[in-house]
Amino acid sequence: MAKQREPRTAPHHIAPPQPQRPVLSNVPQFLQLELQVEQEYRPQMLAALEEKVNEVIERSRDCAPTCVHCGRSMGYHDTRRVSWLARFGRVVAWVPRYRCGLCKCDSRPVLELLGVEPGRISGSLARLLTMLAVVAPYQLAAELAWLLLGVKISPMGIWRVAQRMGEAAARYSEGLSKYHSDSRSDPTLSQAAPGVVVLGVDGCVLGMQVRKERRRLRSEVALEALPVVETGHFREVKTGVLLLPSERVETSPGRRSLVRRFLVSCLGDADTVFSHLWARLRDLGWDLILLS
Repeated sequence: MAKQREPRTAPHHIAPPQPQRPVLSNVPQFLQLELQVEQEYRPQMLAALEEKVNEVIERSRDCAPTCVHCGRSMGYHDTRRVSWLARFGRVVAWVPRYRCGLCKCDSRPVLELLGVEPGRISGSLARLLTMLAVVAPYQLAAELAWLLLGVKISPMGIWRVAQRMGEAAARYSEGLSKYHSDSRSDPTLSQAAPGVVVLGVDGCVLGMQVRKERRRLRSEVALEALPVVETGHFREVKTGVLLLPSERVETSPGRRSLVRRFLVSCLGDADTVFSHLWARLRDLGWDLILLS
């Protein structure tokens, strides 16, 4: 008699393993060594920088500044300790102060000579932070400042640096416009002035800040509604661009890009932006067409 076969059972379903979230590995040892070397030599670079600053201060003691109001020579008053934040840390220096006996105004010419602002971020660090603020939001720019420069700064600190550098750029643009609008100014002559220059102007209406202080929630009570925005709190930011058609290149099939372009921007009217564009054209020498 044949043996009876046992019924065939279905194989058990094997559940796939749970997905594992990837985990960033620990900081590589070489990266740790790089950070250690930077932290070790940063104080030495700061000391060398302060030494060079002191040399400039000593050389500046030979001549007294002139009062900008009355034109008289100012006398030495005292020496005070000032500091500012630079690329390698906080620079500390003892800076002489001069005072006009007639106008009673003070001056510290060595700070103007160095181009620094006491108590603020100055030098290359201010420019590098401004570049980060231009290409990234303030929060991300602050994180990049720590990763790339080893500098801990808040997003508001990034904003303040960008505001100061923007004000300086605006003053330069205004000064350049006034200089080239004067008939006595010396135009920049170009030996290879382009035959064609492309100029474009556009504007965008932006709301201006109308409160001096930010509103903060100090209790559980909801903040009151903001007042109606009055006329004049919106202004048009006008921007002009200058470029050369000959500097338009094809980076890939069907895709073109510009080698360079020059931008000007202002909060003024149409005459203001066109005066800035004219000054930029004159400064580049692009408004001159040399005929043989």
